[in-house]
Amino acid sequence: MKKIIIPIDFSRASNNAISYAVDLSNQYPVKQIILVVNVYVTEFEQLIPSADFIQYSMDKASELDSQLKIQFEQLKRTLLHKVSSRVRLSFILSKIPFLQSLRNIISNEQPDLMLIGSNHGVSGEESYIGNYLIKTARMSTIPALVVPELAHYQEIKRALVPFNMSNLPAVKLIRKISKLKEWPHPELLFLDVNNASDTSENANTDDGLKTAITQNLRGYTCHFFCSDEKDVLRGINHFSFTHELELIIALPGKHSFLYSLTHRSIIKALAKNNYKPVLILKNIK
Repeated sequence: MKKIIIPIDFSRASNNAISYAVDLSNQYPVKQIILVVNVYVTEFEQLIPSADFIQYSMDKASELDSQLKIQFEQLKRTLLHKVSSRVRLSFILSKIPFLQSLRNIISNEQPDLMLIGSNHGVSGEESYIGNYLIKTARMSTIPALVVPELAHYQEIKRALVPFNMSNLPAVKLIRKISKLKEWPHPELLFLDVNNASDTSENANTDDGLKTAITQNLRGYTCHFFCSDEKDVLRGINHFSFTHELELIIALPGKHSFLYSLTHRSIIKALAKNNYKPVLILKNIK
């Protein structure tokens, strides 16, 4: 985990994501933190000025660039007092569409992790990055760590992994946790969120899956739990607040508890989770 990318808009949520990354970098061998600001103006905004779509002249656009650079320099000076001297801070000002710019940066810079600040907490502050949370997490080809605005970095000792114990192919996805290099090595709390299955009929399958998980994650301490909540999200949130843990891990693909949410309303889910960061794994090679 040498390089971290963070899209920012100077909101409370994105500033908190930066603070989280700095604290994380002070504990793990991060070499670079890349902060990305987007100032893309659509053609529609350029051609049809209105009260909602303000047409910027070249002078205004240049002034905005200068203001953003000044804000970054101020932020950089603040961060330099907090971040290790081995960590390089970089700033990218992008003027192409937001998601496209992130795709390009990920392709060019090859970061190991993207941090996204979530503004769906108690403050209700507007955040450009927060509004693009779902699309950003879905677009990312690298692991994405969603950091709620109320979350503060804590050493990651225990992580919750919600998944469907009745689905054997999930084992292959779980192995992806061990593919993250130089990432925290926490105890893993596996929570079976498939409350519809008949436990008596699936006992042998579950035992076999537990064995397979343990074998595929050698070196990890694994614990297994089962949720009897009909509402999967409520079960996950209840578990996360009744057990000491610092992270929720969402596995990729259709076996993830976030799979349906990323196609419906991940915002609603994260709004109920104001304190626990969520690591969304991708198909790591």
